[in-house]
Amino acid sequence: MANMPHFGSAIRRYVSFVQPLGPLGVELFFVLSGFLIGNILIKTFMNTGFSFSDMRTFWVRRWFRTLPLYWLILTTDIILYYALDLKSHELPKIFYYFFLQNLWLPHPRYFFGEAWSLSIEEWFYITLPIVMYIFARIFRPLNKKIFLLKVFTGYLSVFLLIRFINAFHPINGPDLDSGIRKVVLFRLDAVMYGVLFAYFNTYRKQSLDKIKNLLLLTGITGTFVIYYLFLDTSINITASTQPAIRFASDAFLYLLIPLFFSLCLPFANNITVIGNKYLSRFFTHISKISYSMYLVHYSLVFIPFFNLMKATTPVATVAFYIIYWLIVIALSSVLYKYFEYPVMRLRDKFAGRHESAT
Repeated sequence: MANMPHFGSAIRRYVSFVQPLGPLGVELFFVLSGFLIGNILIKTFMNTGFSFSDMRTFWVRRWFRTLPLYWLILTTDIILYYALDLKSHELPKIFYYFFLQNLWLPHPRYFFGEAWSLSIEEWFYITLPIVMYIFARIFRPLNKKIFLLKVFTGYLSVFLLIRFINAFHPINGPDLDSGIRKVVLFRLDAVMYGVLFAYFNTYRKQSLDKIKNLLLLTGITGTFVIYYLFLDTSINITASTQPAIRFASDAFLYLLIPLFFSLCLPFANNITVIGNKYLSRFFTHISKISYSMYLVHYSLVFIPFFNLMKATTPVATVAFYIIYWLIVIALSSVLYKYFEYPVMRLRDKFAGRHESAT
């Protein structure tokens, strides 16, 4: 028992080191999602010119994939929070059903806090196809490749400029992890880096392969620098009182993080993994249930679980943490088998079976 205080301090140190990995992990998700969506949009545009029917099909497939489970968990969260008297009075819950809770304001802190990133994804799904469709109808491009590159870089530049202008007089005050990072208006560029990689991987793959090691080194180095900046409390990068640091963080931090991750993609795209079949099955299963895990892990499981289970010792904390993840994986597996997968099969009837895994 004499070692318990030391054990407790070790846990606290561990938490301080892994905490920045959460924000970094979400940025990696944005990049990977952009790569997936980019490939779909590029193929569709090059094959058909991206008609209104194509845009509608894209939205139907995206929304069948994301909205039913999101609305189910959101409704369950609302009922559970009231049942456990964990009421949040920040915004009317109806805002969440249409992803309006963080369109230009910070995402509410005390209810469904993880939904901020899905809100960014959904608005990206809406806006980029609309931009592609409108400009294609206006300019009737003869060279589709060049046109796509112009649209993608233009879209990226607009939202980079919006965040840069906001850095002079932030409308939500200091970032504090929510004033910029979790606001749709300031983050739609994050997914675009993956889209651009999908473009260059389609049309400039040989050139990327030649410099993939250099890009990987640059990406890893940059990511470690960002990780150090998050760890260094003396810099306090997202809420510094020094004007220069504040401006640099508000204007450029969330440009650099997804950019560094995207630089690693050319190398990762060439990796062939051959591993243990049981390990492969485990990771395949986790990838299938990852969306369910994302939606249930915090608001539906973490907050109620740790409000009911009070850990008084480090050993209890570790035990509860293990139990927590077992619950998350088990619940997510059930949701995938009995809700997500049937909905995706239904989606194929409405929008066709091509790219049905996405």
